[in-house]
Amino acid sequence: MQANAFRFKRDPNLFRLKPNFPRIAYEPMLSPVFMLVLAEGSKGALWYFQQMDAAGMAVAVVLLICSFIGWGAMIQKWSDVQESRRRNHAFERRLRDEPSVVALNFPRGSNLGPYEFLVAEAVSAVQRHKGRLVRQADVTLCMGHVENAIQRGVARTMVKYEDKMVLLSSLVSGGPFLGLLGTVWGVMVTFGALTEKASIAQLAPGVSGALVTTTLGLLVAIPATFGYNYLLTQVKIMTTELENFASSLADRVELELEGEARRNFEAAQEREHLRRAAASTAASAASAPAPEAPPAALPGWEDAQ
Repeated sequence: MQANAFRFKRDPNLFRLKPNFPRIAYEPMLSPVFMLVLAEGSKGALWYFQQMDAAGMAVAVVLLICSFIGWGAMIQKWSDVQESRRRNHAFERRLRDEPSVVALNFPRGSNLGPYEFLVAEAVSAVQRHKGRLVRQADVTLCMGHVENAIQRGVARTMVKYEDKMVLLSSLVSGGPFLGLLGTVWGVMVTFGALTEKASIAQLAPGVSGALVTTTLGLLVAIPATFGYNYLLTQVKIMTTELENFASSLADRVELELEGEARRNFEAAQEREHLRRAAASTAASAASAPAPEAPPAALPGWEDAQ
């Protein structure tokens, strides 16, 4: 290597080592999409689009709309996942400090997070048995209703977790097929022009339509594939966390209900003991002989005194 193969170039912020090669060798490499959109000269992306026929343009417009929809869905879904996880973890930390889960109150119509919704469903099921928990059979019956309510809450929450995932899956599957449709149509137009003595200008619409629609189909499917796989992994993690929280919630509710039933049973036993004691005292008082009345005073005794 020559001694002057590398040279230092003065930069306002730092010194950096730069090879003494043509400028194109060390410029940041732009993505193919960015280069296609910002292509300079007369043969840019707009020129290829203008060479397409009506059918190719229609397919290209549909693919562009699908691309915008896919990016919007991925960004919105990512934001929803982050917000749901933040609210879930914050509520789980607050719930550890609560002395009783069944005593919580959730106002109707409030915007509840996934974990808050499960707790609200469990508390609503417990309220239907409030004050009637005395024996173990009562706790078992109440827990059956609580577990059913939690399972319904888990199912509804999982439906919300999977929102927009079907749209992304459709874009992953349908984007290449739409691009293939444009490709086949462009090839058909090209071969139709070859049946006659066609010039390059007559072949350009078919070839441009085939290449542009193929490119757009890949641009729709590739980002949607990466976004769908990432978001699907996050949804699976959140689903596992939701099921674990539902299981721990059911265990905690059952322990609290057993404690409440034990207290209710002891209170009922105490009331029964007091009632029997009061009844025994009343019976003893009724069976005892009546005390003798004092002798009547002689008339005029007070005057004699």
